[in-house]
Amino acid sequence: MEKPIVRFYTKSKMPRLRWATDLHQYFVYVVNRLGGERKATPKKIVQAMGVKSLTLSHVKSLLQMYRNKKRRDSVQAERIMRQEMRWRQFQQHFQIYERLRDATEFIQNQRRLSDNKEKTIEFLKPSNKTMEVGHADDGLVAVSDGANVRLNSTGVLKGEEKLSLGLTLGLNY
Repeated sequence: MEKPIVRFYTKSKMPRLRWATDLHQYFVYVVNRLGGERKATPKKIVQAMGVKSLTLSHVKSLLQMYRNKKRRDSVQAERIMRQEMRWRQFQQHFQIYERLRDATEFIQNQRRLSDNKEKTIEFLKPSNKTMEVGHADDGLVAVSDGANVRLNSTGVLKGEEKLSLGLTLGLNY
């Protein structure tokens, strides 16, 4: 079985460079002047900066970190933008849903009112039928086509007030 080839870390002989704020800002300025982090090359950056203690390896390392940071920032900005777009779409869909729900409720209420109006008109239509009226112990009894209707002592149909109110309110009897 062959051992995989592993490259061991060797410490660079060049001393580590601590990028001061003004040096880093100058680096960013040069990178942008050269066309951005994708077009700028380490060699061009070193030449444009003209700093004597700056080596190609220092610039390569910083440029790599700078590119990674820019990519992370753009990915994060894109993610935030997508979340905001989803939220706006959700709000729009919810507003449409509420409008449709309100319109549906309005149409249903209009249908109920129309149905109740028809029932009330039918109930109030005059009839040509003859009615026989007799007396009972608890009030008058009206007989028409085999249907008995009880009247109270004032001559109003028992439950008529309740029925009329129920039809007005849209209650089913």
